[in-house]
Amino acid sequence: MSDVELEALRHSSGRPRRVDKLVLDGVEAVVKRQRPARGAWRARVVNALARAVGLPWLQAVPAHGGLEGQAVELRRLAGLATAGVRVPRVLHVDPTFFVMERLPGHSLVKLIERAAPGQRVGPWKEGLAAIADVHARGQYLSQAFARNFIATPSGLAMIDFEDDPLEAMSLEDAQARDWLAYLHSTLWLLDAPAAITRAAFEAALAPEAASIRNRVHLAAKRLGGLRRLPTRRRPWGREVVSLQALGALLASPPVSTRHT
Repeated sequence: MSDVELEALRHSSGRPRRVDKLVLDGVEAVVKRQRPARGAWRARVVNALARAVGLPWLQAVPAHGGLEGQAVELRRLAGLATAGVRVPRVLHVDPTFFVMERLPGHSLVKLIERAAPGQRVGPWKEGLAAIADVHARGQYLSQAFARNFIATPSGLAMIDFEDDPLEAMSLEDAQARDWLAYLHSTLWLLDAPAAITRAAFEAALAPEAASIRNRVHLAAKRLGGLRRLPTRRRPWGREVVSLQALGALLASPPVSTRHT
């Protein structure tokens, strides 16, 4: 980046967006400015719910904001890249923002939504495989929501690492948390029977260590009751139907992967 471009970013007029796109020397990039720390009340509510269901890996992760939050994301991007996980390259670091490459492609949510009727489970399974690959490299994601999976020409890449679950939990807990976050963000989009999606999920989960599988299966026992929530998005909203879809899959009996 040239000095002129940097000065323009540092002294943007008006109130700049926290995340913005720009072109540098013909290359698309993303400027990510620091966010304020989140209120502690939200973490207290999440932690209380995690304790209530006996699933400590669902507890809130510290969201520092400011310079510390930026340092967390830069550290995580570097660690993931070193491990071979597809993440954006960092192009420049400044005291109040950093610049990274803009990954070409659409989010996995878009791919699932645009799939032909009855075919949505295909791109969804790609997300399962991507998580399994990250874990096989000894890594974890934290914000493992489908919106943070970008379908690039080289395969799925990941974005958004503003927090580090290892500040609050073990690696095994963080990896189990990834699976639940992904399921929660995607299952409501699928048009396949729960038995089919459960079988695909179990196949993806199979290579994981027993400690991870046990955590996920414990969550299935504790959260299966969510299947009784309403299934209609209106008037309940996406969050309710997302939880219902998660509960429906977790409550469905595991099916042998030979039948998928």
